[in-house]
Amino acid sequence: MSTTDNNNTFYQKAMQCGTLLGLLWITMYASCVLGLSGGNPFFIILFIALNILSPFYAGYLTTKYRRAFCDNTLTYGKALIFVFTMYVCASLLSAVAHFVYFEFLDNGFFMQMLLEMKKIMEGNPQQFKELSSEFGEAVTQLTSLGTRDIVINILLSNINNGMLLSLIIALFVKRNNS
Repeated sequence: MSTTDNNNTFYQKAMQCGTLLGLLWITMYASCVLGLSGGNPFFIILFIALNILSPFYAGYLTTKYRRAFCDNTLTYGKALIFVFTMYVCASLLSAVAHFVYFEFLDNGFFMQMLLEMKKIMEGNPQQFKELSSEFGEAVTQLTSLGTRDIVINILLSNINNGMLLSLIIALFVKRNNS
C-alpha cells in the first residue's frame, strides 16, 4: 500500500471514528435537554455518564484503529493527529445538531431556563455569593448572541477541549515498536 493510500485510510478512519464520537455527543446533548426539560433525573445521570465516558470512548476507538490498521504500532504524533481529527469531526457533527436544535426546536427554552437560574441566584445572594454576579453577566452576554454565534462558540470550545484531550489520550493509546 502506498503512502497516499495509508494517509487516506488514516483520515477516513479518523473521520469515521469522529462520526461515532459525534453521535455519542448528540445523544449526550439530547439527554441533557430531556433531563432539563422533563425533570427526569435518569437523563441527567445519562448525560453525566456519557460526558465522563466520552474521552474513554475516543481512546477505545483509537486503540481499535491501531490494532486493525497499524499492526498495533502507533507513534505519539500519529495518535495525536488521529485523535484530534476525530475530535474535529465530532465537533462539526455536534455543531450541526446544536444549530438544528437552537434554530428549530428550542423555542427559547434554553434562554428561559438560564434566566430563571439567574433569578434564583439573585434571590439568594448569601448562598451563591460572587457566583451570582458572574453567572448573571454570562447570561446577559449569552442572551445577546444569535444562534450562529452560540453554535460557533460551542464548536470552538469543543475543538479546544478536543485539542487538550488529544494530548492526553494520545499518550495512552500510542504504542511503539519494541
